[in-house]
Amino acid sequence: MEYKKFAQYYDQFYKNKNYVGEVQFLLNFITKKDKVLDVGCGTGIHASLLEKNGIAVDGVDMNLEMLNVAKTRLHSKLYLQDILDLDIPKKYDVIISMFAVINHLKDTLELEQCFRNLKDILTDQGKIIIDLHNPQKSGKKTDTFDNMSRTMEWHYDKNTKIEESKITFSIADTQYIDHHTFRIFTIEEVKQCCQNVGLYVKEVYENYDVDKCGTASSKNLQFVIMKEVFKEMD
Repeated sequence: MEYKKFAQYYDQFYKNKNYVGEVQFLLNFITKKDKVLDVGCGTGIHASLLEKNGIAVDGVDMNLEMLNVAKTRLHSKLYLQDILDLDIPKKYDVIISMFAVINHLKDTLELEQCFRNLKDILTDQGKIIIDLHNPQKSGKKTDTFDNMSRTMEWHYDKNTKIEESKITFSIADTQYIDHHTFRIFTIEEVKQCCQNVGLYVKEVYENYDVDKCGTASSKNLQFVIMKEVFKEMD
């Protein structure tokens, strides 16, 4: 993906995404006094909506072009870093990672390292909230937006737990092609990786709904994760 050219169009292609509903879900777990870090913040839409609710949100992303867009809408600190190599000199009460950022990790070893890094910058009673893509089958669809279109084709292999996606963005007479390789992590894999680093999964939800428990067949999953030392207090 040529992000230097594409980042400016990113929000237009995802303007129908229910960011407001997702942030309403997050507000069940965040208070105005909490210090929040958005890991894989992209162009900063989740963070900006949280800011509008009076919450201070820092952001971290490995893509400079996306961060440059985020700078235009956020007032807090932004870090250019990889989730597997975080070096952030403060701790947070809530760490969020939305829009399947975690699915970009290759395997459970990377997932475990990710959780270890997040734990290091989490306050003792803090929460980690992650969103995971959880496909059930392969498919294809096309969306159109004014003079733009987006065609998504994806193939999910249940044996390898890998989803390969090709996304073709057409803007006027120009095409941008993005390839994603997502590792689909099971609920049990997430729980085990958390346990290995001294975290635990407190809750699993489906489709940003606090009234729906996430299951193996959910299209997407939201995990609320805390430090093991506070498990007995639940």
